Amino acid sequence: MQTTTHCQARMSQRGLPIRLINLVLEYGNDNGDKLILNKKTTQKIIDEIDIKRKDLIKVMDKGGITIVVDNDLLVTAYNTNRHKRN
Repeated sequence: MQTTTHCQARMSQRGLPIRLINLVLEYGNDNGDKLILNKKTTQKIIDEIDIKRKDLIKVMDKGGITIVVDNDLLVTAYNTNRHKRN
């Protein structure tokens, strides 16, 4: 997204790097011509990321997970490292 020179100056003055602005663009709540990312929403996102991180660590511990799907039907699932292919 392009920024005005005014916006760039204010971001610099207020210590708001583009990474933080991108978070607001991604997760902010639409409020007319504004996007707002408040503390409550930010904490909810952090909690969701923490849960996802724990789950991803479990997947790593299992050596990966493979699922077999056929036309939106889950056929089977197994730990990837247990089924080595030749």
